[in-house]
Amino acid sequence: MIKLGKFQTQQFTGWKSETLKNHHLAGMFQRKPQEATNLMVQLMALRYGKTLDTFLSQYPTKLFDSDDEYTWNVIGSSRRNYPLLEARDINGTVIDSTYSTNVGVNGEPFYLVFAEDWIFDGELVVGELNEVYPIRVLGQGQNEGTNVKYRCQLWGSVRGGMPKEQLLPGKRFSVDFAPVEGELSRKVGGVRFATPVAMRNEFSHLRIHQKVSGSQLDKKLAIGLPVEDEKTGKVVIQNKWMPYVQWQVEKQWNDYKNHSLAFSRSNRNMNGEYLDKGKSGEVIRYGDGLFAQMEAGNTESYNRFSLKQLVDILYQICNTSLDFNQRKFIIKTGQMGAIQFSKAALAEGSGWSPITYEYDANALGVMAKTSSKMAPHGGAYKMTVPQVTEFVAPNGVYVKIDTDPLYDDPVRNKIQHYLGGPVMSYRYDIFDMGTMDQPNIFKVGVRGQEGDFTSYYWGFRNPFTGQIGNGNMSTDEDSAEIHKFCTTGVCVLDPTRTMSLIPAVLQG
Repeated sequence: MIKLGKFQTQQFTGWKSETLKNHHLAGMFQRKPQEATNLMVQLMALRYGKTLDTFLSQYPTKLFDSDDEYTWNVIGSSRRNYPLLEARDINGTVIDSTYSTNVGVNGEPFYLVFAEDWIFDGELVVGELNEVYPIRVLGQGQNEGTNVKYRCQLWGSVRGGMPKEQLLPGKRFSVDFAPVEGELSRKVGGVRFATPVAMRNEFSHLRIHQKVSGSQLDKKLAIGLPVEDEKTGKVVIQNKWMPYVQWQVEKQWNDYKNHSLAFSRSNRNMNGEYLDKGKSGEVIRYGDGLFAQMEAGNTESYNRFSLKQLVDILYQICNTSLDFNQRKFIIKTGQMGAIQFSKAALAEGSGWSPITYEYDANALGVMAKTSSKMAPHGGAYKMTVPQVTEFVAPNGVYVKIDTDPLYDDPVRNKIQHYLGGPVMSYRYDIFDMGTMDQPNIFKVGVRGQEGDFTSYYWGFRNPFTGQIGNGNMSTDEDSAEIHKFCTTGVCVLDPTRTMSLIPAVLQG
């Protein structure tokens, strides 16, 4: 049990299911009240910050006609690197680390073997030393099972051959161009197309409920809690029990939705079967959340945070597919990750040029003089250390840090970091969000069933709504139940436009 100090008179405790009189009168928080019902959602946002649900709500939600699984295609770039399976000399000898001479001396042909048929007759391909060892393909590829072999020779004046180290398995090659003669040329080269990759996901269905006694309708608590009204700024005193019940319903329902959107994994196996069944006997179908879909993209781990590593990752996402005005990224992290990023950015910035203020620093509140009897000269300065939340890197890369309370939750994230806080708080998830017209990451819903469904099951009195005298009783018991239900999900159109930088300890 948690104990705050020697003056604490009661241990923390809890319960589930029905909320009865003895729970709130003799148990929890010594009858302390909570916020009014109409302030629940606003206070939740103020207290816990922006959640994944509220963050995604900034972008349009894609609506479907039914809650069946939804599919989409991702078309990758036709420009990419291809790893070499093996190289052979003119005699068919495999070129490996034991090969004794250079390859392709004086224009002697050799062979390159790849897993795909991707090179056209007459094209130049290059490896790591692009301008030093260009290679010309001398014909169409020949199939060897599922692999393809190409007859090649070194291009131009490279007569001394190519070192074996440049032709070892795993070396990556790409296409440059297809040269031809000025007269009577014949066809060479060709156009490559990327094969669409079919993606799919499913909707997730959530429910929660809470039951209270009808007598809780006007129960007052002995101690009032001052709450500031966000609109008027005035302080109001809440001293009823039901606002606290509804606060907990909304808070825990909010946790349900955010955990589902972020962490859920599809329960569909490789054979398309669902092995989980609900109380009705029907199967439970559940879709992948944000992190599960991002795993199809890019993931890197780190032991010591480096701003350079983070910027290099952003350039990998940019590659050559994003124009300068499109290189805008949002990085979701925890509070500790935001602090770590800010320290690294300030340290990096201090190496570029001194940080100066064009206006009076005292007026900005950055540096202010204050009197202090403890100061040796009769005065002292207080300094506000800035926090970097936005960062502009070279080549138009713009980064905005967005903290999410999910990363800092010590209950779900149990592994602690040696610098303090949960390790999850040091995770960085990088999103290319796209545009408002076509976001890359967005919530999905069913048309006509958007948002949450809230229903009540009650007898004589409904403490949730304040109604008394039910002409159409649902139960003969003087109680009321609130039930909430939603159909929701998240879609990552192109996972390759996302990347996660994860502390190594979370990688297992």
